[in-house]
This record gives sequence, structure tokens and C-alpha cells, in this order.
Amino acid sequence: MNNENHDIAPIAIDEQNLRALINNTDDPLWLVDVHHNVLECNEAFRTWVHHFTGRHISKGDNVLLNGEHKIYNDKFEMCYKLALSGSNFRTVEDMVINGVQHYTSVTFKPVIDSSGRVTAVSCFARDITEHRKHLFRIEQQNAALREIAFIESHRIRGPVATILGLEQLYNYTDLSDPMNKEIMDGIKKMGLDLDVIIRQVVKMSNEIGV
Repeated sequence: MNNENHDIAPIAIDEQNLRALINNTDDPLWLVDVHHNVLECNEAFRTWVHHFTGRHISKGDNVLLNGEHKIYNDKFEMCYKLALSGSNFRTVEDMVINGVQHYTSVTFKPVIDSSGRVTAVSCFARDITEHRKHLFRIEQQNAALREIAFIESHRIRGPVATILGLEQLYNYTDLSDPMNKEIMDGIKKMGLDLDVIIRQVVKMSNEIGV
């Protein structure tokens, strides 16, 4: 009797530790059989599905909720089909939680037995919202930098060229030449235009943290 308890206890402890491990992560984990039934899942997955559908899902349930939630079904039916055909891949899904857009990277991996048959799909999801926001900020910065480069290479070039041209017309040998005043007025106007453009560049640079 004692030997039997000694043999069974480690298995029970291992199963308990495994369940504790998968439920102590904030990332959804789940395992689906060839009939789309949930073989195993953690609490994070149940919460994740509830955010998507408003439905509760547990071990033994159909992972596609028997097609009862069209948006959820459309998002994932093809994913499970591809994974069960042997494909290993990742998708990015979006959902709105409490009015805020969230993005999740979902990995699908077929589980293959010793004979080469796909017997299940192992799935893992991770919230990548902050990563996507970071990429979006970088894209915004790059767009602003391209605009700054355009300003510097086109809008600044015009006034500078005008100033250089006016300077060549300035009569240094006869400072009382009436044209000198017009030339200086033109240079002053171009200088003011340049000041406006430079202020715009500085403002844009400050906005993107350059």
C-alpha cells in the first residue's frame, strides 16, 4: 500500500505543478485536438476568449464555440485548419478591451506523434500592444523626419538661393545706390521667411524628440 502511494504521489505532484505553472502566466496557453476540442488551457486563455466573445470556455469545450460567434470563428477557424494540416505559424489579432485597442501575437504549432500524424495544436498568445504602439511611434517619427528633410532640401533652398543672388547684385562700390535698399529689403524678407521655416523645423523636431 505504501509502495503504491509512493508511485502515485510524484505523478499527482507533477500534474499539480504543471497546472500551477500554466495558470501563473499572463500569456494564454491552450491545446486543441483534431476535433477542435480544448484538451488543456489556462486561466489567461479563458479570460482572453471571454474578451473576444463574452463567452466562457473550459477544457472539453469546442475552441471555436461551435461557430456561434462569427467574428471569433472567422478569425481562428482557418488558423486551426492550417495548423492541423501541419503548418507552424503566427498571426497577429486585434481586439478592443474596455474601449482600448489591443494586439495579440498568436502562435499555432501542430503536435505530431511518433508516426508523423498531427494529433493536436499547441497554441500560445502574447500581448504585443506596447510593441505595436512603439512601432507606430517610430513610424510617426520617420514620417516627421522625412517631412523635415523635405523642408530642409526644398523650402530652405529657395530663400537661401534668393539671398545669395541678391547679395551678388549689391553695389559695394557705391553704397548710396538706390537699388541697395531694395536688395537689403529683399534679403530681410527672405531672412524672415527662413526664420519661419526654421521655427517650424524646430517645433517638429521637439514633437518627435529629436
